[in-house]
Parts: sequence; structure tokens; C-alpha cells
Amino acid sequence: MSLLKPLDLFGLKRLRVSELIWVKDRLGVEVSNYSLLHPSQSVNVGLPGDAEFLKACKHYSSGVLNLSDVFVCEVSPAFYYPGLGLVANNTFKVFGDSVLLPHRFHLSPIYRSIRPRRFALHPGPVSSIQRIDTYNFWHWMADCLPQLLTLEKYMNGERLTLLMSQDLGGFQRETLALMLPQTMSVEFVPSHTWIRTDRFILPSYLSGRCNGYLPVDYYGEIRRRITRGLGLPETVKPELRIYLSRAGAKRRRVANEEAIIQSLSRYGFTAVRPETMSIREQVSLFQRAEVIVGPHGAALGGMVFSPHAKLLVLYPERSPGEYFYTMARRIGIEHFGLVHDSHAEEDSVEDFFVDQDRMETLLEQMGLDKRKAS
Repeated sequence: MSLLKPLDLFGLKRLRVSELIWVKDRLGVEVSNYSLLHPSQSVNVGLPGDAEFLKACKHYSSGVLNLSDVFVCEVSPAFYYPGLGLVANNTFKVFGDSVLLPHRFHLSPIYRSIRPRRFALHPGPVSSIQRIDTYNFWHWMADCLPQLLTLEKYMNGERLTLLMSQDLGGFQRETLALMLPQTMSVEFVPSHTWIRTDRFILPSYLSGRCNGYLPVDYYGEIRRRITRGLGLPETVKPELRIYLSRAGAKRRRVANEEAIIQSLSRYGFTAVRPETMSIREQVSLFQRAEVIVGPHGAALGGMVFSPHAKLLVLYPERSPGEYFYTMARRIGIEHFGLVHDSHAEEDSVEDFFVDQDRMETLLEQMGLDKRKAS
């Protein structure tokens, strides 16, 4: 669970979950008003030149994504747990549709515990885009904010209150405020309190297992609303070459980063740490990016604001997750991946060494030269 906010044992220890339930199986019981916004489909996102990279990938090595239905429905009554974004029915069975990676929950022994004895009451209609993934920058951009757009379509002008955790970070609060339609309001509630409501509007995730491949123009709408709200131009000439450092992270740092930064500087790259910047500075930086290089990390979600950039991801593991590739393919970004021969899983705390020679070879394949060296 190291990718996400640590599991909230206080909340889950008060919940008995032997199995997850699913919206489609509960239609006509506590689930109603099921609205299909985008039907399931299979999409081949692989390009011939990416075959070698895809062959090494963990989940979508064929390049084919099987995307599930994108829907919004109503659960009545419902129990909601803000800290983890869980939605449960009246008998405290959790809807797997509110969980991006159900296998993470099934692996945990904390589901053999008791139900909560106390809960707060809140009238409906209410909803949330708070999930266990909310605290991660990439998941916020690819999984959570898009749900705001599906909720807006579903409500069709009807007012809606979003229940969000009081622990929500500054970046999430600011971008949510920039994205929020006038018909919605936000109420910040305690993270560790179960809330019972008579009408919970439940949006599905928009993409599959961490692939970030959304329906057409969702990223474009997120980009437009946030840039407008920040007073930034929607179209900017890309001119920067940036390296996203993870020097301030607790894990998956580049062990030989000093040498890598020195090498990249000869190609005109500037090393940056987005987490030290304001939201406006981050968005402006990615808007102006011509090329983005960075190790596997949440900061790569900033590519949403770089639709004309080239991307080189430094993957520490030999079988990387594909979600930077699939996100880039949807946005229209050209993706390059440098895979390293590490047995570590993508959630590993281990640092890794980047192969400098192979990196420079890829930079040249990307059409870069050293003429921009400072």
C-alpha cells in the first residue's frame, strides 16, 4: 500500500467485509438510476515502435486495454467512509466499484473485524471523488478529478454536495475548487467517521487497473478548467526540457542522480522538484515543457498539462506498470521508456541506478542533441 495513503486501521477495524459487492449485482435492491455514460470497449493503444517496451510491461503487454463501463448510479441508503472513499450498503458490504484495486483489500486480514457501532447522518444527495488513491498526485489527476466530470453530467444541473476528507491536501483542494461547477459544493468532514446518507451518488472509475486511459477530452477539460482558473493561457509554446527529481521522496530515488542531472544538462535540461512549487508554478512549468524526463513517480501526472511534449520515463523495475504509457497515449504524448533490470516491485522503497549510456542513446533517438546545453 506504499503508493497510497497508509491504511486507516481505525476505520476498517470497525468493518466486517468478507466480500466486495458490485453495483450491477445490486440493481433494484439498494442501487437505482444506473446511467451508462461510456460503454465498455477494447482499445489497442500500442504502436509498432513500442512493441519492445510493451513486451516487458506488467498488465497490458499486448497493447490492448479492456475498458469497463463508465457509469453513475445511486445507492440508497449508503454508508460512506471519507478516509478511504469506501461506499457500503446498509449491511456494510463495500461496493468494489468504489475501490480501484480490490485485490489490495482482499489481501488484508483487517476485514475479519466488526462493524462500526457509531456513524454520522447526512441527508442526500451527496457524493465524493475521495478515494484511497486521492492522496497520490497521479491518481488524483487520472482517477479522481475525472469523476467530477461524470458526476456533473449525471446531475444535469441538480445541486450536489461532495463530502471530502478534512485531511485532503492543499493541491487537491485547490484544483478541486478550480474544477468545481457552480451546482456543486464541498463539505469537509472528519476522515475517520462513517456517514450514513439516504442518497449517495456513486461514480465509477473511468479507466481500468491504473491505466489512465480516459474517454476522449476528459484530460482536455481538466486542463482547460485549471489553466483558466489559474489565469494561465490555454496554449503555450513548449520550450523547456525538464527533469523531475525525486530527491525529496522517501523511495524510488535515482541513486546516481547527480551524474544523470549533469548528463541531462548537456541536452539543455533543468532539474525541478514540482512538490516545492505552487500549483500555478507547476502547471505553468508543464505547459512549457517540450521534453519531460523523470523516474517512475506521481509527478509524471503533470503531463496532463503537456499535450505536445515528449516523455522519457526511467523505470526502475524490469516489468513496469503501463499507466504512464497509456496516459501519454490518450493525451497524445510520445512516450519513451528506459527499463532497468531490477527485481523490485513498483511499490519498492529501493533506490535505483539509471543506466546513463542507455539514457543518452534514447535521448538521441528522441531527436534531441546537445545544442541546447547551458
